[in-house]
Amino acid sequence: MKERGLFDEEERLNILSKLGDNLETLNKKINWELFRPILKKALKKEAKGLGGRPAYDYVMMFKIIILQRLYSAYFRQCR
Repeated sequence: MKERGLFDEEERLNILSKLGDNLETLNKKINWELFRPILKKALKKEAKGLGGRPAYDYVMMFKIIILQRLYSAYFRQCR
């Protein structure tokens, strides 16, 4: 197996950009931070006590849901 180089990840991201990365396109067109207060208000949970892991970032999880819906719709169209 080939060892990763210092700039391999950057090169891979550049290739994805040239091919038309959906997440990159969405990030350019949508200000995701506008959703943060709405998501925080809707999803806020009371702490059950000390400890536990921190909650996932609401905006990141929202992006994941949007991408899942987009790809699901795309795959249904391909059938």
